[in-house]
Amino acid sequence: MPRRSRMASPAVATPNLTPLLDVVLQLITFFMMLVHFGTRLEGSTKAVRLPVAPAALPGSDLTFDRLAVVLDARGRLRVDGPALDEAAAALWWAEQAQARRAGLETLGDPGAAADDLPTVVILRADRAASYGAVRRTLAAAQDQGFAHFSLVVLRRDAR
Repeated sequence: MPRRSRMASPAVATPNLTPLLDVVLQLITFFMMLVHFGTRLEGSTKAVRLPVAPAALPGSDLTFDRLAVVLDARGRLRVDGPALDEAAAALWWAEQAQARRAGLETLGDPGAAADDLPTVVILRADRAASYGAVRRTLAAAQDQGFAHFSLVVLRRDAR
């Protein structure tokens, strides 16, 4: 009987890379959701210096319908650039309320016109703005049906 030669066949191992790629893609997704790209905050502008408060806490209300507005040092409403006078600001609030009510009616809420709007108004007021200007802005928004507000300040570390 002829003798078979035992030639060493090259051992080729092909590892299954599917689990490795799955873990890598999950990690990439996880870090992309957590990383804050840039320092631009919603409604921020260089014309406004926020007040500093030692007890300021981050907002816990994570609503989807938000409206960020800015008050400059002279108490004027700033929306996408130029400052609005009091009459133009009242008109702007009315337009915003009307647009949001129309959106609610489109979503199937016919009684939205009579109710308070679920929109959260995020107010960033300059530290030099008077309390009266802030209060007039909030009152103008309330007159149009906005009922939920969040005031933004910077946190100062208590040392």
